[in-house]
Amino acid sequence: MTTTSEAVMGFEDETAELIQRLVRGPKHLDVVSLVGMPGIGKTTLAKRLYTHNDIIDRFDVCSWCTISQVYNKRKTLLELLGNLVPPNDNTRSNNELAVELRRHLLRKKYFIVIDDLWSAEVWDDLKSCFPDDYSCSRIILTTRQDKVASYTEVFSAPHHVRLFTGEESWCLLQKKVFGEESCAPQLEKIGVKIAQSCGGLPLAIILVAGVLAKLNKEEIRWEEVANGLSSCAAGDTQMYMDIIELSFRFLPSQLKRCFLYFGGFCEDELLVRKLIQLWVAEEYAVGNELKSAEDEAKGYVMELIDNNLVMVVQRSFFGEVRAIRMHDLLREFCFSKIDFPRRSDDSSSCDQHCCFQMHYLLHPERGSDSLRSGSPPGPHSAHLLPSDNILNQNIILVYDCNHLSHDDYYKSLRILDLSCITLRSTSPIQALINLRYLALKGNFEADPSWLSELKSLETVILNESRRLNLSHAIWGMVSLKHLEVTGKPAVIRCNVAEFETYPPLEKLQWLSFALLPGGEEFQQFVSKVPNLVKLRCLVEEPQGDRTCIWLPGLESLNKLESLKVYFLKRSVRRFEVNFPMNLKKLTLSSCQLPWSEISIIGNLENLEVLKLESNAFEGEQWDVKDEEFQNLKLLTFYNMNVPSWNFSDMSFPNLQRVIFKNSRLKTNIPRSFGDLLLLQMIELSWCKCSRRTINSAEEIKKAQIDDMGNHEFKLIIKSREEDEEELRLMWQVDSDLRNWKFHFCFLLVLFLIISNIFSSF
Repeated sequence: MTTTSEAVMGFEDETAELIQRLVRGPKHLDVVSLVGMPGIGKTTLAKRLYTHNDIIDRFDVCSWCTISQVYNKRKTLLELLGNLVPPNDNTRSNNELAVELRRHLLRKKYFIVIDDLWSAEVWDDLKSCFPDDYSCSRIILTTRQDKVASYTEVFSAPHHVRLFTGEESWCLLQKKVFGEESCAPQLEKIGVKIAQSCGGLPLAIILVAGVLAKLNKEEIRWEEVANGLSSCAAGDTQMYMDIIELSFRFLPSQLKRCFLYFGGFCEDELLVRKLIQLWVAEEYAVGNELKSAEDEAKGYVMELIDNNLVMVVQRSFFGEVRAIRMHDLLREFCFSKIDFPRRSDDSSSCDQHCCFQMHYLLHPERGSDSLRSGSPPGPHSAHLLPSDNILNQNIILVYDCNHLSHDDYYKSLRILDLSCITLRSTSPIQALINLRYLALKGNFEADPSWLSELKSLETVILNESRRLNLSHAIWGMVSLKHLEVTGKPAVIRCNVAEFETYPPLEKLQWLSFALLPGGEEFQQFVSKVPNLVKLRCLVEEPQGDRTCIWLPGLESLNKLESLKVYFLKRSVRRFEVNFPMNLKKLTLSSCQLPWSEISIIGNLENLEVLKLESNAFEGEQWDVKDEEFQNLKLLTFYNMNVPSWNFSDMSFPNLQRVIFKNSRLKTNIPRSFGDLLLLQMIELSWCKCSRRTINSAEEIKKAQIDDMGNHEFKLIIKSREEDEEELRLMWQVDSDLRNWKFHFCFLLVLFLIISNIFSSF
C-alpha cells in the first residue's frame, strides 16, 4: 500500500460506521464502494480503514492496489501479490499471476482495497481473482462514478463520501497552515471564509493551505487569496482548476517548471531519484560551491511537497522521500499548461503510449520553428512545444525509436529514455554526443565501449539480461554520476590496457550493479572512484587459496554511506575488511562466515541498517557482545538460517525494527527484544518456524505493550502457504494438550474435594 501526504483528519463518524459494516455483515464476500467527486477524500478514508486496528486484527491478510485512469493488469496483480507472497520473478504471464493471487486468497479472510477504479470492465477483469468461500472477506473500492459503484455492488450499498463541514474545513486548513500552532486572532475570520470557499473539498482546502503557508501571515495577503477564490463554483471541476491556477501563480518561476514537468508522465508514481536526475540533466537545478545540483533538485521536490502539489507515497527507512505521486486533477492541469501531445492513433493504452514516448531536451537557441520544419511527416513526426512555453525547452515525441534519425538537430539531445523499448540497434544513439541522461533496454553489445565517447553522460541506466563488460566504457565517461545496471551485474575490471591513463571518476556517486575483481585489483578500482556514496556489487575473489574475505582499500571511500556486497560461493573463516566509518547501510550476502566474525560490523559507530542475506553468516549460535550495534535501527534477515542468539541490554539500544523474511528460525526470538525502549516492529514474513517461535514473538509484543507501555508496537506475521496447515495442526495439538490439562486438573480438584468430604465423616 502507498501512503500519501493528505491529512488523515475528519471522517471519524464515517470511519466508525464503515468499520461496523466491514467486520459484521454477511459471511460471503462483500464489496463496499466509496463514491465521490475528485478530491473529496475517498483514498484518505480507505487508507484510514486499511490501517485501522479493528481491520488488521479481524482479517488474515490485507492488500492494496491503485488502478487510476490507466489500467495496467500486470502492475495491479503484482501490487496485490506483493503483500501476500515473497518477492518472485516477474516472468510469469498475467493469467499465471491471476491464478496465483486467487490461490493465495482461498480459504482466507481477506481485506482488499482497490483504489481509484474507473470502469466496470476493469472490475470484470479482476473479480475472478477474489474467491468467495464464505469467510467474511471484504473488498473496498474507491471510484468517482456511481455507475461503477452500482455495477460492483454485492450486498452493501455504495457509500457516498460526504463533504467536509465548515468546522472540519477550518480545522484542516489550520492544521496544514500552522501545524501545532494556533491561528492569530486577526486571521481567523478571513481564514474561516477561505475554508468555506473551498466547498468542503479536502483537496481544495489542502491546495489553498499550501499557498497560505508560504505567504506572510498578514490579513492583506490572505484577503488576496480569498478574493481569488470568490469566483470559484463549489463542487465543479473547474473550481479545482481555478484553485490549482491560484497555487501555481504563487510558485517561484523555477518551481513552476518543475511542477509542470509532471505533465509529461502518465505514471501514477515517480521515483524521486529519477526525477532529480532528469531535472539535473534539464538544468532545472544547477549546483554551486555550497550545494550540488542534486541537492538543489531535492529541495525543489520538498517545496512541491510543502505546497501540497505532490504527495509522498514511499519513504526510506531514514525518512527520505523515495516516491511521489500527483493527483489526477493536478496532472491534468500540468498537461493542459504545456499542451503535451497525445497520440491520436492509440489513446486506449497508456502503457503502449509510454513505451513509445521519449523526452528530449534540445538547446533552446536552436529555435522550434526550424526544428518543426525539419521533422519528417507522418506517424514518426516530431511534436514540439511552442518556444515561449514556460518550460523553456523543446519536447519531442517519436513513436518508433528504432528509426531514430541521424539528422544534425538530434545531436543536441540531452535526455533519451528508452527504458520501455527493446532496441534492435544502438548505432543511432552513438552520435548523440550531448546526452546527459541515457536509459536503455535491449540486446547490447557484450562490450559497449562506444559509451565512453559520450563524454557528457551523467546518468546511465542499462536493462540487459546478458552480462555486459563495461571495463573499457566506464573509464572514459568522465562526467558519470550514476551508473545503474539491472539484471546481471556488469563486469568492470581494472586491468585494461588504458586503465592507468584514465583520470579518476571523481563525479561518480552511485554504482549498481557491478561484478568487481577482489584483492589488489579491487584496491585499484576504489582508487578510481573516490567519491562513491552508494555501491552495489558482486565481488569475485582472485585465484588462490584464501581463507578470508579481503577488500583492500575499501576504507578509503570516506563518503560511502550504502554498501551492498554479494560474494560468490565460498567457504572462509575470517573477515578482513576495514569498512568506511561513515557507512550507514550495509547488506552482506553469501559470505558464509561464522557468527563470531560479525563483531567487525557491530563496532561500526554510524551503522543504522544491517541486512543479512543468503547465508551471510552461518553457525548454531550468535552471541552479541556488550555495546555492539549501538546505532543500529533496522536489522533484516533474508533467506537466512537464523541461529540461537542472545544479547544483553547494552546492545541494540536504538533498534526500531527487526525483519525476518523467507528465513528459517531454529529457536525462539530473544526475550531481550521485549526490553528495548525504541522497538517499533517485528516482522515474520514467509519464514519457516515453529509455533513456539511465533509464541515468543507474541510474548515480546505483550511485554512491549503491557510492560513498556509501547502501544504503537506492531507484530506482523505472514506465513508461507505450505506452512499454514502445519501451523494449524501444531496449534490444534497445543489446543488439545491445553484442553487435556484443563480436564485433568478439573478432575483432580473434583477428586480432592470428594475425598475431603468423605474423610470428614
